[in-house]
Amino acid sequence: MNFRGKTRKDRIMLDLRKLLLMIQEQKGMKANMSLEFDCEIETDDPKPLVKVINYVINYLTALTDQPLEISLNPHRSGYMMGFAVHTDKTDLPPLSDQVDEALQLYNASIERASDPGKYVRIIITFV
Repeated sequence: MNFRGKTRKDRIMLDLRKLLLMIQEQKGMKANMSLEFDCEIETDDPKPLVKVINYVINYLTALTDQPLEISLNPHRSGYMMGFAVHTDKTDLPPLSDQVDEALQLYNASIERASDPGKYVRIIITFV
């Protein structure tokens, strides 16, 4: 599956919906997905973002044996990519500092919200 959209000079328009579907397919991952169309970002290199998404998925799957909930929606002047799981874990590991650094390439930020022993939600916001 090609997750790249139209090109602009040396940059590409990265279709976030296609990217998430490709990652789900390659990982053989069970997930409940609610993904809006036409969510694209301009970038020079999609690889760091693929690594961040894989990191988030691996982080969350280590906390549960249930399928992930993944969403992609327009948000203000950008997009919001959400990942959530139900978990009975109360001791949640911190997110790696390298994630923030990698997301700066995409003018994006990450936030984790949780109720230990109930759920963990990670939101990546692109502006």
